[in-house]
Amino acid sequence: HKYHRLILIMISIETKNHWAVGFQWPVVGSRGDEYTVEMKDKGFYCDCPARVKCKHIKAIEKKFN
Repeated sequence: HKYHRLILIMISIETKNHWAVGFQWPVVGSRGDEYTVEMKDKGFYCDCPARVKCKHIKAIEKKFN
């Protein structure tokens, strides 16, 4: 994807040194576009063009909560 930005978020889990750091989840957007959400030490990363905490990251958060 041409969009690459790190989105840092505060959630109920500590991502630094988390067992899922490095995992990637494929997510299909509302228009059928495919994106990837990855957990990193400093938060979650999504390659979608959203400029704020995107719904793709929120969907992955729900899996942890």
